[in-house]
Amino acid sequence: MTHRFFVDDEVGERFTLRGDQAHQIASVLRLQPGAHITLVRNGVETDVVLETVDTAEARGRCLAKRRVDAEPRVRLTLALPILRGDRTEEVIEAVTQLGVSRIVPFVSSRSVVRALADAKRERWTRVAREAAETARRGRIPAIDEPREWGRLFEALETPVLVAWEGEALTKLADALPATQQLSLVIGPEGGLSMDEIALAQTHDAVTVSLGPRNLRSETAAVAAVAQVMSILDR
Repeated sequence: MTHRFFVDDEVGERFTLRGDQAHQIASVLRLQPGAHITLVRNGVETDVVLETVDTAEARGRCLAKRRVDAEPRVRLTLALPILRGDRTEEVIEAVTQLGVSRIVPFVSSRSVVRALADAKRERWTRVAREAAETARRGRIPAIDEPREWGRLFEALETPVLVAWEGEALTKLADALPATQQLSLVIGPEGGLSMDEIALAQTHDAVTVSLGPRNLRSETAAVAAVAQVMSILDR
């Protein structure tokens, strides 16, 4: 299995990788000239052969290009509360591998963590990149700047489903529409207030149940994304 690297620039007949990627190729993976790697950009993967390798830069040439077939058919946006410690990173890693296209962090009235440092958001982006490489995806999920609940729904693609422990009738699987895009909202550790649910409903969001047991936010996020993908990504 060849190693995969996401790149920001279009891959031509020749390529050069620098910085962290060159260091990983030379010092971590210890790849030598003649080794094959895969470069990925915007859903296209390019097979390349390394010609020169050192810790400063790695150079090579293109062998073949093709579309990545691991991208899901549904574009899923996940609205995720900022969680304590490394829990958000763990969720980002898991849902990226499952196929989420975009992650929107948010803060609501009962959120325990109410701020997101730039350094932490940058780390989340790196986690998403590494998870997308592991899953052999063609795109890295975008991670938005955090939003307050009052402005969250302006940023979400419709239709929107809100996982809520107070919903007794509508199950997630029953509420999933036949669509190519969808937004899924997971509540914070302290849950969502009635006022917040009312606001969501004014934006035509539909509340759904994830089952009879009360789940932690990180568990709910992974379980809900897995269920959406198993139904819509066929």
